[in-house]
Amino acid sequence: MRDAIKNLVLTTTLALFALIVFGVGSRLHAQFVSDLEKSDSLRLRNGDWVVGDLRDMALGIVEYKTDAMSTIYVKWSRVLTAITEKRFQIYLDDGRRYYGSLQAGGTLGRVVIRADRDTLEVAMPSVVELKRIKATFWSRLDGSLDFGFDFTQQNAKIDLSLRSDTRYLFNRNRLNLLLNGTFTGQDSVSNITRGTARLSYVRELAGLWILAFAVSAEQNSQLSLDIRGAIGGGPGRFLIANNRMELGSFVAIGYNRERFTGEEARNTVPLGLITDFKLFDWTGLSTDLSSRLSIQPVLNDRGRWRISFAAALTQEILSDLYLRIGVVEEYDSRPPSADANKNDFSITTSLGWTY
Repeated sequence: MRDAIKNLVLTTTLALFALIVFGVGSRLHAQFVSDLEKSDSLRLRNGDWVVGDLRDMALGIVEYKTDAMSTIYVKWSRVLTAITEKRFQIYLDDGRRYYGSLQAGGTLGRVVIRADRDTLEVAMPSVVELKRIKATFWSRLDGSLDFGFDFTQQNAKIDLSLRSDTRYLFNRNRLNLLLNGTFTGQDSVSNITRGTARLSYVRELAGLWILAFAVSAEQNSQLSLDIRGAIGGGPGRFLIANNRMELGSFVAIGYNRERFTGEEARNTVPLGLITDFKLFDWTGLSTDLSSRLSIQPVLNDRGRWRISFAAALTQEILSDLYLRIGVVEEYDSRPPSADANKNDFSITTSLGWTY
């Protein structure tokens, strides 16, 4: 056990060092690029014009880079108009999406969207999100890395978690790669390991509709699940999408290949009913609450249900540095292995960095 602890401490130290190096390198590259792009203007309610680099706007907050004040965050409700020649993916509150730039409107409180095939003037509050369309593959990547570690000397218990969430956006297409792993070790008790890898693709359709596909692999020793590979997809729709809240739901049909400890591998066909919720609050430092509820009746195994619920509270500590508390509950009404647990509950606390 002591050798295992030493190896884990070394591994986690190296992982944390790599996270820091990666983050610093990403920030240096971003700084170099942004120095070439400070050509945008915001007109604020107090009458001031702020010149700099408009990064993006989401959930009512504008990220803006200036020479005088470095990176600042401004409430969108305090902006009367915006001017930028850069290309953005522009979301309106009625579900319409445009790709283009912004110019000052004819009156204060309005903005002109110069899209690829259209030009229109809208009220500032009707713009709910701006996503920068960047030129190169690497510049379109963003995401987060977080790491958690806890050690109790009395019973030599160690808890380790590592999570990576990488996103790629191009026009109406979104790719997301999620890697998540946890380890719990303790003297005289079997180790508990959990791991998930999921690659998902979302295509934004007209209005608030989307089409989503995903391929994933997961393992959970607490549920006696050696491996489960899954692929599936289906349509979905955002029910609420504004500057404070997002609520979406979609239906997916899937195919799973799973193997439990001591059992033969088997195929299952689940029907996924999934709901995502996100709430954002800004009080100087951002607070983000997100959750996902997935209910999956197994169509070729009547009476078997799988339910999973995940929620996370993320609190920004400093710029790009955050504290994350995550809760996960997994339930299987009738696992193939008679000795397997039906549910698994876990809580993780970690420190992370966005890039």
